[in-house]
Amino acid sequence: MTQNNHKPHFDSKYLEELDKISDEDNNFFSPVLRDVSKIVDYKNSRVLDVGCGTGLFLKFIINSGCKNCYGVDGPTQFAERAIQRGYKEVFIVDDLSSCPLPFQEESFDFVVCKDVFEHLLDPVYALESIKGVLKKDGYFLLHVPNHFPLLARLKFLFSNNIDTFSFFKNESRWTYPHIRFYEYKDSLAILSQHGFILEKDLSYHFPAFSIVSRFKIVHPCMNYFARKFPNQFTAGYTFLLSKRVSE
Repeated sequence: MTQNNHKPHFDSKYLEELDKISDEDNNFFSPVLRDVSKIVDYKNSRVLDVGCGTGLFLKFIINSGCKNCYGVDGPTQFAERAIQRGYKEVFIVDDLSSCPLPFQEESFDFVVCKDVFEHLLDPVYALESIKGVLKKDGYFLLHVPNHFPLLARLKFLFSNNIDTFSFFKNESRWTYPHIRFYEYKDSLAILSQHGFILEKDLSYHFPAFSIVSRFKIVHPCMNYFARKFPNQFTAGYTFLLSKRVSE
């Protein structure tokens, strides 16, 4: 009998690496959450982090006084670490592509799903599950990577390497953890079809030319291009959405 050496779409070693290199209080997702805090009252919200991992990236919400932050993830060994960071409870599901979220309908004010949909065989199933647990007046924050901005397309042209940002340097195409790839207008169209309304586009927080953007003189220009041409100039799409209420 052949031994099954199949690995999950996201190996736990990558979560360990993120924990080592990222500042939990000031990581790259904190500016997005700081921006969203102008609209969402974290302190008085019931928050769900779909694909929570170690809880690293929602530390800003915890620090804002949120006492009801819940996590859900696939089989993981890091649930306790998220709880140590301030999550009230973490729930495990076998597969976000096929298993319902273990919560009552319309039970959360704010749902965050960061860097998850690119790992799912059926992201639409996960999207519908999220819509189900979101309150009628709630908000949904979604972030997915953009693998092919302008610079990455040039890189792919010469290297034929689908990992244009070197997210997983030691993986081949046979084991590459990202199995879905997203485009700006198509993403918004699908979200609209499934009952979500765009409230704020936050994709400009992730300029594709991040090194150049660090120069203060250039930053406003790159910010403009990221807002105007997200497919070409952002490394990820970040949408704050509300749930369309049926009349």
